Amino acid sequence: MDELKNRLSPEAFNNLEKWLNEPQYSDFREEINKLISNKDFEELEDAFYTHIQIGTGGIRGKVGSGPNRINLQTIGEAAQGLANFIKDFGEELKAKGVIVGYEARKMSLPFAQLCCSVFAANGIKAYLFNSLRSTPEVSFAVRFLKTAAGVQITASHNPRADNGFKFYWSDGGQVVPPLDLKFMEQVKKVDSIKTTDFSSALEKGLIQMVGNEVDEPYLTAIRGLSLTKTRSAKIVFSPMHGAGVNNVLPVLKAEGFEVVVVPEQASPDEKFPTAPNGLVDPEYPQVMSLAVALGEKIAADLVVNSDPDADRIGVASKVTHDSNKVQFLNGDQVGVVLASFVLEQLKLQNKLSRDSLVVETYETTNLISDIAAGYGVKVIDDLLVGFKFIGEVIGKLEDKNDFVFAAEESLGYLRSSFVRDKDAAIAALTLAELTSFLKDQGKTLVNYLDEIYQKYSYYKNILNMVEMQGRVGFENRAKIMLSLRTKPPLEIAGLKVLKTIDRLPAEQRRAENYVCGATGDQITFILSEDEKTKVTARPSGTEPKIKYYIQHQQKVAGDLSQTKNQVDSLAKRIEEEMLNLQERVLHATNRH
Repeated sequence: MDELKNRLSPEAFNNLEKWLNEPQYSDFREEINKLISNKDFEELEDAFYTHIQIGTGGIRGKVGSGPNRINLQTIGEAAQGLANFIKDFGEELKAKGVIVGYEARKMSLPFAQLCCSVFAANGIKAYLFNSLRSTPEVSFAVRFLKTAAGVQITASHNPRADNGFKFYWSDGGQVVPPLDLKFMEQVKKVDSIKTTDFSSALEKGLIQMVGNEVDEPYLTAIRGLSLTKTRSAKIVFSPMHGAGVNNVLPVLKAEGFEVVVVPEQASPDEKFPTAPNGLVDPEYPQVMSLAVALGEKIAADLVVNSDPDADRIGVASKVTHDSNKVQFLNGDQVGVVLASFVLEQLKLQNKLSRDSLVVETYETTNLISDIAAGYGVKVIDDLLVGFKFIGEVIGKLEDKNDFVFAAEESLGYLRSSFVRDKDAAIAALTLAELTSFLKDQGKTLVNYLDEIYQKYSYYKNILNMVEMQGRVGFENRAKIMLSLRTKPPLEIAGLKVLKTIDRLPAEQRRAENYVCGATGDQITFILSEDEKTKVTARPSGTEPKIKYYIQHQQKVAGDLSQTKNQVDSLAKRIEEEMLNLQERVLHATNRH
């Protein structure tokens, strides 16, 4: 133990002793002792130096032993915290129960069953899906079954080694301030976890299995969003070993599209064997490499790739009608073509009004706002990152039919209010119809995007995600954000910083109060009078990353390719300067 004490921080060593000696952690001792015998001090430090960060929607991280990992202990604490949260609202809400779902990741079913056992032990009925389901279906199920809450065991688009606990409140959306703080406090306060035997609770009806009775209304509701009758597009689809087989695929097939599934990624698999470097997030083009290769081989018009819990969707399109080559579209570009098509079709069908609403997060391209303004509809475009804020806007609408479309740059899209989170199946259906509509005119999504640029402006949106793992990574992310606040740049890439927008409340910006990745922890440097050239820095609250969002735009006066080159070049310089600034901050702070 002396070597451990010397090699680990006091916090990590104290937590390690606790997990080795206290009876509630006995199931983890074998794995912990293996790490000790292998002298894996880096893993031990990261797994034990702190408790896994509790976000507004739950917890997410690497599966393993220790308080900073996802395991039966930390999942149990989250479930007990939610049970306590529900009980605080009284017997009426408690009686409504909780719907629990899970995706394909490691330990997902045991985690889901544990949650049900915790709810049952706390006198809260649990409904458990009979096999893996997409995250948006859990959001749908909350409102369909009229439960108090919903839980999905998922790490969404995090790397394959991760898992987590995400929860929805009774409106099918995630909790937002001030309820989010109340939930987080409840989880932090848990000192014992109540459980009951799963099989016994199932026999007594305290836990009830659900399946088709939720699936069919959910899939039918999505199909009801169809905008056109054409089905000419040939589509390649990859569920990335995940839940897309239960929402994206059945919707596309039922609607009569020709769909070819990537065979190597067709079956749910907790090992995600084809994940490049463990990545399963279709924001990374390499994650879509198998789907893109198949798309080019069979001359597909559209390639779609859902993430493991099938709320996000990656997209690639044929470049030209007469070529097999496909081009990857980023999350902003996908949002742009979807917004334009949805508004265009609804206008043709006389379904738009002055009260129609398009919603996007602040980091998402302003081109969507421009398009919405062009159709004379309302737009909300200043929301913090997180679809929960979009769900909150929808929930407050007097007439839910006013909601038309929502987007966030991380490949999340929504139409209609029966789901209160992003949904890959809704996005896939709309993209398939748009691709068919364009194919019938001899055009592609790439052509359509260029037409939009010509009409409005050419926008270049870049997302650079810098990974910073472990304790050192967490500390470095905090150093960068604190430095950007205390010593902000005066100019970036030759452009004067005209304005700084900090979304973190003032009292939380001070070093002694600062929590890296907290809600609102983002800072934007405005580089143009119209505020459309800008760069935002934001540490993720759910992944060990700091993200830089760069946007530059320009009206197309003549040749589009010339405008693209000019805009792309300056956007790239802004990106490079932000990365150089990051390195200078880390060099200076780590030297002291």
